[in-house]
Amino acid sequence: MKNTMGRFDFACRLRLISICLFAVCWVTDGHAKNQFTFRVGHLSADTSKSKVTNLKKASGVIQDYAAWVNPFVGTGAHGHTFPGAVYPFGMMQLSPDTRLEGWDGCSGYHDSDSLIYGFSHTHLSGTGVPDYCDVLFMPGTGTPVFNNGADGQAGYGSAFKKSSEKASPGYYSVFLDKNKIKAAFTVGKRTGIHHYTYPQPTDQWVIIDLKHRDKLFSGGFTNSSKNSIEGFRISIGWARKQYVYFKSIFSKNIKWIQYSPDSLKAIVHFEENGTNELYAQVGISAVDATGAAKNLESEFDSFNFTKMLTNTRDQWNKLLGRIQINDPDSKEKHVFYTALYHNLIHPSLFQDSDLRYRGMDLNIHSTQADDQFTVFSLWDTYRSTHPLYQWIYPEYNSKFIRTFLRQYQECGHLPVWELAGNETWCMIGNHSIPVIANAFHHKVFDFDTILAKEAIQNTLLNGTNTGIQFMTKGFILSNEESESVSKTIENSLDFAAAASIHCKGLERYNENSYKNLYNPESGFYQARWNNQFIKPFDPLEVNHHYTEANAYQYLFGAHHDIEGMKQLFLLSDKDENKERVLLKRLDDLFYNKAEMTGRVQPDITGLIGQYAHGNEPSHHLAYLYNDANASEKAQDLIKQIKEEFYSNTPEGLIGNEDCGQMSSWYVFSALGFYPVNPFNASYSIGFPSFKNVSIQIPNQKPISIKTSSSSNPKYVNKLLINGKPVSDYFKINSGDQMQFQLGEKPYQVRNQRTKQAVTEYSIRPYVYSGQRVFKDSTHVQLVSIDRKPIEYCYDTTTGQRFKFLNDLIFHSETRLYFRNQSNSQTTEWLYADFIKKPQGMQLKLNAEYANQYAAGGNDALIDGLQGSMDFRDGLWQGYQGKDIHLVLEFSEERNLNYLGIRFLQDQGPWIFMPSQVEFKISEDGKHYETLDLIRNQISQKEEGSILHEFKTSQNFKCRFIQVKAKNAGPLPDWHPGAGGASWLFMDEIIIR
Repeated sequence: MKNTMGRFDFACRLRLISICLFAVCWVTDGHAKNQFTFRVGHLSADTSKSKVTNLKKASGVIQDYAAWVNPFVGTGAHGHTFPGAVYPFGMMQLSPDTRLEGWDGCSGYHDSDSLIYGFSHTHLSGTGVPDYCDVLFMPGTGTPVFNNGADGQAGYGSAFKKSSEKASPGYYSVFLDKNKIKAAFTVGKRTGIHHYTYPQPTDQWVIIDLKHRDKLFSGGFTNSSKNSIEGFRISIGWARKQYVYFKSIFSKNIKWIQYSPDSLKAIVHFEENGTNELYAQVGISAVDATGAAKNLESEFDSFNFTKMLTNTRDQWNKLLGRIQINDPDSKEKHVFYTALYHNLIHPSLFQDSDLRYRGMDLNIHSTQADDQFTVFSLWDTYRSTHPLYQWIYPEYNSKFIRTFLRQYQECGHLPVWELAGNETWCMIGNHSIPVIANAFHHKVFDFDTILAKEAIQNTLLNGTNTGIQFMTKGFILSNEESESVSKTIENSLDFAAAASIHCKGLERYNENSYKNLYNPESGFYQARWNNQFIKPFDPLEVNHHYTEANAYQYLFGAHHDIEGMKQLFLLSDKDENKERVLLKRLDDLFYNKAEMTGRVQPDITGLIGQYAHGNEPSHHLAYLYNDANASEKAQDLIKQIKEEFYSNTPEGLIGNEDCGQMSSWYVFSALGFYPVNPFNASYSIGFPSFKNVSIQIPNQKPISIKTSSSSNPKYVNKLLINGKPVSDYFKINSGDQMQFQLGEKPYQVRNQRTKQAVTEYSIRPYVYSGQRVFKDSTHVQLVSIDRKPIEYCYDTTTGQRFKFLNDLIFHSETRLYFRNQSNSQTTEWLYADFIKKPQGMQLKLNAEYANQYAAGGNDALIDGLQGSMDFRDGLWQGYQGKDIHLVLEFSEERNLNYLGIRFLQDQGPWIFMPSQVEFKISEDGKHYETLDLIRNQISQKEEGSILHEFKTSQNFKCRFIQVKAKNAGPLPDWHPGAGGASWLFMDEIIIR
């Protein structure tokens, strides 16, 4: 773990001057009036050479909360943050780029790197997919080159020492070793200032690289003047079409501009004016060149770096200062304010100073004096980041919701994971819905509530993302959608959020739908295929039925219905006490040290047993011990997570920051509570990290959170609000006085939810036994876990119906329809298909397929069922790191004229075509002759899903067919998973 004390020493020095001063120190440049070398954090001991200025506003002295922030936290390990300059919820993120590709290069920067390619103007904080890093600037001297140096050849990139980096909210600087240039940066709401100090006043240039990072769809330099340059880039990345226009004005006149052969890179050379310093102020826009120019004009003030930084830091202090930690210096205070800082980076302003913005239809719109935003990582942030906004920054959350509603009007649905006006459809759920519902429950209505309900209704009724169209029957089958278990659970939460604010017309959906995938036999939520729980089942396995998780990590995923889950768990336990059963299930998760199995999932980090704090589905789990009447276990785990998974270092986040979610968990937990249900404005008790906290929300009365303790402050044993004891779950109102009392014993939970009746719901029946593909006959048993009678019919729902009493025996191909008999006539029928295996053949596999990609078992390749373009549909059989060798045996010799086998390629998830497929035939099963050898002609670099049938068309006679498919080998060097074991996926042998 690297020592970062040198980087953050400035915070301590600032506080030594005064906790009520914003320390700004500068040295005037003797060559140019109003030009400054700005020093933040390293105050000269010689005060005759510097000034310390008190920055006072009409409201009084600003306390420097920004001094507690360390922007380097999360830039190491897998945090995926960036250290550069950003304005709170601002348009620009001006930061160094040290990495061009790879998962740990998502933000463009990683703490382990030692080469800077340059400084670009847009960055994503903590995402798991790379994008942004647009419009790269890099200063230089001497002979320039257009190459960046990533290929090992001479390039404009520069080595740097970590010790030379300095960062604080709104500021970043570094010394570039290659040309001995100091680079410093600050930003305003829509623009940023570069300040370069060269070693000499001559031979100064800046390269602008429009090809940097994402694939360029279109771009170029459009205009230049004596001291400015303009251009644009339209890129293809995570956002399918991202627009960035820019204009830069320089403090020196341009001598000449040298363009690359493709005119996508420009080296701007400057005239000499006797100073070593060069300033560039850059405005950006997603709208057009006019927008970029107007944004620049609106904030331009003669390159006044100090003024811009002062104003930006002032804004940071205003927002950070809404939560005032009045405790003395501590590592927790650093971690806390850094976590709060990370929550104020995204969403990002996406509207120009003239009020125009690019909408989700990619057309230009105007917000009529409202702000428009982008970067909505809602699968992550609905959990505690948006609840934090709703509580502490309600005016911003209202702006975000109004943005949602404009986006709905532009594209017909609420955003899922919106980026730069593009819907990426990343992750699952429609989690703008709980964000909106939470505003309703906080009684904040400064948005169009009628339009909000309309948007929710149309998003759910007309949407096709996250398997919504399959939820009318109550759940999603694994062959209908990948991640079917997670999607069913999270869709149920969205339905609950919609129902809680009385959205009309959604009767087809039910918040209890998650219960339909609970298998009482295993005690977990499992995927259904052919309306039968998939076997074999391993709850430790990370597979395509869950979103970045295994069955343990989604066991408590219905956090909108804790009581419902407790009732469900009783079905798998002889104990009739639901709190004790919940306790056992939680203990099994947190204290199960078994290794996870299945696919590699880098997001699953921060393990305590099967709990994975590095990924969002686990974030509320420790607090559920309160619901099991075991608050001491909740508090012990919460303390452990805070202490072990958060620190004031680059490695200080245990997983992806995910646009604030990883940090908002800490913010709430350090204050002593957490929104387990993210949309009903309530909180569950944890363990506070501070003794004296004041919450100052504009236009509200102050909220006080104080902690007192006995001689052994091990647990919270009482929480008082306005002098009255409360227990889970409680609400917080304007002016509340909260008092945590610590002692040796924990408080006794008086859970309000236990008094609530569990909503009546008829859980859908399922096929308990019966082979989908059978040889002679199969016995089929149907089960209803809530003991409802089941009715069924054959092949059509219009025929005779029967009441299920005993096993059904099928001797031929049959489609069985069934449902709970108590359901209304309009309830959707479920069905299962039973297919007789082709007669006169048997298949022998000489390689073992992966359990998670079994596709139905040993006969999957001759069952007549073909997979889709999605490798996760349950019909593809997968083999990792091995060749495939199989033998198809006929009961008698056959005359054939066609032999083929289907393979899938999807290089993103490591699936490649075999390098070759060999067909051999035999009459006796011992002596084989080659029928055909087919080599793969499909490039491994082809993106997306590709289906290809390796085939031969010739007349032949045989009794045995041998197929050998050679694995493509380790992933190639260009692949993000280079060196990993590649997969082969096949679904059917075709003979004619």
